[in-house]
Amino acid sequence: MLSLPERLTLRDLVEQGWKQVQQEVLQQLRRTIEGLLTAERDRRVAEARQRGEKVYRWGYTVRKCWTTLWGTLHQIRVPRLRRAGAAEIGLLEKYQRHALGEVLFALTVGGLSQRKVVDWMQRFVGGTLSVATIHAVLEQAQQAVATRRAAMLSAAEFPILGVDALHHRYRRRAHRGPREGVLLVAVGVRRDGSFAVLDWCAAPAETTAAYEQLFTRLWQRDLQRIELLVSDGAEAIASAAAMVYPAAAHQLCLAHWFRHLEALTPALRFEQRRKFRREFWHLWDALDEHELRRWARKFCARWRFWAPEMVEKFGDELHRVLAYLRWPARWRHRLRTSNLAEGFFRHLRKYLNRFPGCVDAAHAEQVLGCFLLAAEAMHS
Repeated sequence: MLSLPERLTLRDLVEQGWKQVQQEVLQQLRRTIEGLLTAERDRRVAEARQRGEKVYRWGYTVRKCWTTLWGTLHQIRVPRLRRAGAAEIGLLEKYQRHALGEVLFALTVGGLSQRKVVDWMQRFVGGTLSVATIHAVLEQAQQAVATRRAAMLSAAEFPILGVDALHHRYRRRAHRGPREGVLLVAVGVRRDGSFAVLDWCAAPAETTAAYEQLFTRLWQRDLQRIELLVSDGAEAIASAAAMVYPAAAHQLCLAHWFRHLEALTPALRFEQRRKFRREFWHLWDALDEHELRRWARKFCARWRFWAPEMVEKFGDELHRVLAYLRWPARWRHRLRTSNLAEGFFRHLRKYLNRFPGCVDAAHAEQVLGCFLLAAEAMHS
C-alpha cells in the first residue's frame, strides 16, 4: 500500500511565499530608492545653477547594506555632489544600525533601570518585553565582555602594542561634582598590519601604576613579550613598559612629537609655517632609515636659522621615532602615530555622547566593552 506524502503546514507555505515575495520587494525597493536619490541629486543641481552656484555631479558611493523593516538592502548606489573647490555635499544623514541586544544594553548603560527600559520599548517601539528578558540580554553581553578580556593572547600574533588614554568625566552625584577619569586602551597589531583592541583599564589618571596594571593584565594573558610599543611619549607609559616589557622597542607618536616641535618654532608667516609642516611630514615618506636621516640633516640645515630650539630638540629625539621603519613598508605607516587608538577613541566618544556619562570605573569599562560588542556586530 502506497504511503501518502505528508501534508504541508501553513507555516511552511507562508515562509516560502514570504521569501519569494521578499526578494522581489527588496529588489524593487532598491531600484526605487536609487531612483529617488538620483532625482534628488538632479533637483539640487538644477536649483544651485539657477542661483548661480557651481555644483557638480560627482559619481556614486556604494553603501554596503541598509537594514529595513522588509529585510536588508545590499550595494545601494548613492549619488554624490560637490561644489567647486569645496568638499562633498551629502544627500543622506549618516546611517546607523542597532541590534535589539545592543539597544537594550546601551539603554541600561545609559542609566535606565530595567523596568524603565520596558516602558521605553512599549512607548517608542510598540513591543512588549519582560524584565527577565532584558536581564538575560544584559547578562549575556556582560559575560561576552568578560570572556573577551580573559582570552589568552599570543606574542607571535600580536608583536606590536599601541597604548593611549581616553580622558572623560564621571557622572555628577547629588553631593559631588563631575570627576575626571581615563580609560587606558591597548591595541594589538598583527604581522599583516591588522589590529584589534586587546584590553582596557579605567583609572583616575595616567599614572605608572595604572599603565602597569594594564600591561600586567596582558602579560597574565600570555602576552609576555612584545617587539614594539607605540605611544604618545607619556613618561608613565615608558616607566610601566620598562617594568613589564623591558626588551620592547619604543615608537614615539609622530603627531604628538610634531606638536611639541611646532610649539618651539617662532611666529612664522602663514607661508613659512605651511612649508615647515609640509617638509616635516615629507620626511616620513623615506624608504629606510638611511634615507630618512639624510633628509633630516637637510631639514635641520634649512630651519636652523628660523627655529634653532626646534632643530636642537629634533636632533636629540630623532632616534625615538625611527622604530617603525623596521616593519613592512605596506603597512608600517600605521605605527608612526597612535592613530589606531585615537581612531577608536573618536568613535567611542560619539558613542558616549549619547549617554549622561559613566558612574564609576567599573561602569566605564562596561561601556567600552558594550561599544566593542556593538562594533563587532556591525561588521560581522
